[in-house]
Amino acid sequence: MIKTVFIWIFWFFIITLVIYWIWTGGIGKVMNSFRPGDTFGTESGNGIAKKSFLRLPWQPSFSALSADSPGNAKTSALDNQYATLEGQYEQLNLQANEAKVFGDPSPEKGQVRITETYGVVESNAAREYLVLTANANNTAPVELKGWSLQSAYTGMRAYIPLSASSFTMGILNDQENVLLYPGASAIVSSGGSPVGTSFRENMCSGYLGQLQDYYPPLPNSCPPAYGALLLTPDNLKVYGEACFDFLETIPPCTAPLQNIPSTGESADFVAWPAGINSIGPNSVNPNCRAFAANIFSYNGCVASNRFRPAFNSNAWRLYLGANIELWRNTHDIIRLLDGEGRTVDVVTY
Repeated sequence: MIKTVFIWIFWFFIITLVIYWIWTGGIGKVMNSFRPGDTFGTESGNGIAKKSFLRLPWQPSFSALSADSPGNAKTSALDNQYATLEGQYEQLNLQANEAKVFGDPSPEKGQVRITETYGVVESNAAREYLVLTANANNTAPVELKGWSLQSAYTGMRAYIPLSASSFTMGILNDQENVLLYPGASAIVSSGGSPVGTSFRENMCSGYLGQLQDYYPPLPNSCPPAYGALLLTPDNLKVYGEACFDFLETIPPCTAPLQNIPSTGESADFVAWPAGINSIGPNSVNPNCRAFAANIFSYNGCVASNRFRPAFNSNAWRLYLGANIELWRNTHDIIRLLDGEGRTVDVVTY
């Protein structure tokens, strides 16, 4: 009897479920779950991948996350924000490192730059040098009073020396602070000066290079010798015709020294550099010899040209007077410091 009751209850429960399933949609709802084109697995439509799944009637519905969904847009915005913050961090980190290398900035920052470092890798102090250049847009000259150069790596420091703005050989020249006019440059050598002082270059400085070595070489742009003596009747009588031919053979910035031919000596005795034409069979008279010896020298050139408008150059030769190399040959950080020890410019290599 009890067994029969349970059997009727079971079948009543089954029949009730079937009736409820039919009442809520039944087979039509199942068919709608499989729309035409739906398949198991992955397919792409309009460039967006999607998945189709078999879902039983009582299972909840889940939609795939598309590229246009609000959640995906929010994730993309966060990624972009993160990338922006990361770029800003890298930029700030780079600026912090640059500030650490540069040091405490000077009010003169940008007015003078270290523009050339080719010479810092030389193997001895006499050849080691770098170049400072004043900004061409400066409105006034920059005085290098108390300025210095320092290696941030080794701590080696050397001060910019006083200099002779109008240098004359054989005398004690007045010394003063260097003034760099807009666009002017200064070659700063680590070693000592060949003439005993730092100096400003002029149109006669090339004569100095005949007696000593300079690194880099001095410009060879002295006033030409052939224009030093005017061809007039009086000069022809005093100096002789051969003197004018002789002056035309003198190379720029060259003191004749022992190469001036004396009376009775042949032109073959004149030991000019290869390629210079001989002066012919005639020899020059004593007046021509004295003229050449006085005019074609550094001091003679200065005396003849010092009042010309373009006499002074916009370049200086500064010598730090060191007996050893100041800058490393491999890698270094060299700072240009003002009189208060603040950084005007820095160069790394």
